Amino acid sequence: MARLRILIAGLACAGLGSISHAADSAVELSRLLPGDANTVSVVRVARILESERAKAEGWAETANEKFLTGASRIPPWVSTLVIGALVRPELHEQVWTTGLLELPPTVTMERIARREETRVERLSGLRSVRTQRDAFLIEIQPRTLGVRSPAVRQEAARWARSAADGKTGTLSEYLQAVINHSADIIHAVDLTDTSDVRGVQRYLEDHGLVPQDVVARVELPRLLSSLRGVSFFVTIEKSTSAKVVLNFGEDATKSANDIANIFRHIMDEMQMSLDEFDSAEVTAQSKAVTLSMELSDESLRRVLSLITAPAPSHGADDEALLSEPTPPHESVPRVENELAASQRYYRSVTQVIDDIDRVNTTGKSSRSATWLDNFARRIDHLPTVGVERELLGFGRRVSERVRALAASLRGQGVQVDAEQQTLVYDVDYKPGWAAASYWGVVGYGEPSYKVSSNLQEVRERQAAAVTKGSQQRITVWNLITSDRADVEKRMRDQHGDEFFKARR
Repeated sequence: MARLRILIAGLACAGLGSISHAADSAVELSRLLPGDANTVSVVRVARILESERAKAEGWAETANEKFLTGASRIPPWVSTLVIGALVRPELHEQVWTTGLLELPPTVTMERIARREETRVERLSGLRSVRTQRDAFLIEIQPRTLGVRSPAVRQEAARWARSAADGKTGTLSEYLQAVINHSADIIHAVDLTDTSDVRGVQRYLEDHGLVPQDVVARVELPRLLSSLRGVSFFVTIEKSTSAKVVLNFGEDATKSANDIANIFRHIMDEMQMSLDEFDSAEVTAQSKAVTLSMELSDESLRRVLSLITAPAPSHGADDEALLSEPTPPHESVPRVENELAASQRYYRSVTQVIDDIDRVNTTGKSSRSATWLDNFARRIDHLPTVGVERELLGFGRRVSERVRALAASLRGQGVQVDAEQQTLVYDVDYKPGWAAASYWGVVGYGEPSYKVSSNLQEVRERQAAAVTKGSQQRITVWNLITSDRADVEKRMRDQHGDEFFKARR
């Protein structure tokens, strides 16, 4: 299956606003990214935890759970996380993802290896740990950890050695400018030279987006084909604000509203729209169009679900990981660790369920299929060390059912046996429509399509299939909620009410 999560992040959320030129750890870490990366993500965790809202709500005291639970695998001891990736839109694939972060003095490779239940090995002469989640964790420099996925040994070794020697190349000017932005969370994609005027024109015609103005009909496709990139900036203060900005190679001030409408249309096509896009304030300055908005916590978690680089595992014994070295003959009591790991896992899974429930109550769930897939994937990648087997089964079932909801929202038939609690997908599903596309030229995921004359007919069939599957989705959702209630009862019987209280 194509892995274009970061490309979608760039298309869904973006912006070049005010630029902070003062170098910070994100800028320094980004210099170790491979020069051919065409997407970047930055999460300034320490700055977020210093925000007025984080302090008022005690995010740091609850291991960042109010901010990160159910959305991100970023350990609470990470100060800044920088991620780069290479995606190939035409081939529907993400080639590799590379993450970089600074290690606290007491977090050693040996302790990370112990957390990952493996050992430290040498990779091109550098200390490394191979995780169970298809990634290499590599000590690029003292106190600097690199994360390379997928875990292709030769590719990881070549990058790690070039990074250690300072010979990784230079990111594009666009991505460098994005990383210099002072926002707390950044997603960006460099889209230079990814489209042509003819392809854009066809997309506008087939989707009924051609402007009424005769001059605009000629100028808009040329403007859209000059798109340099899309970025998403989130800033957390008393509330959470965000900017989606599309940067072009030509002046875009006269076409700002058309561009914003096309952006919203594409997000709906991708089935990963945010409610805030509809009411966003649209402004334009020279070659940039900006959509500004306030983000709900649910939308923030959806955005965070797009961060794909597997950072080091975190869990119940983070305090032990950060503490002074533990003598070989001593360890944190395993029973306590297992209970805390199970608590964290349970809260992460139920947070996903709660977020999906909120999406459904908006009446716009058909716009959220891709977000559902992202959250299912997030459950799949939750740390599992020490988690009770019963809860792991619960997580797997929720993940499968959430994916079933997403499939149904795309028109795929899903047969549900409520009594046996089983799901069967329509293996002959070929609706011929795109879950997402970029100007109608680049498809996303499976299935995808090339622009064709029967697009309207295909859309109608897909819409009918979605409507037909509404009862199946209700049944799937009931399976999720009843399973949650059963697991909650069993956890309460085994551990008491304390199991459901966040550890501080």
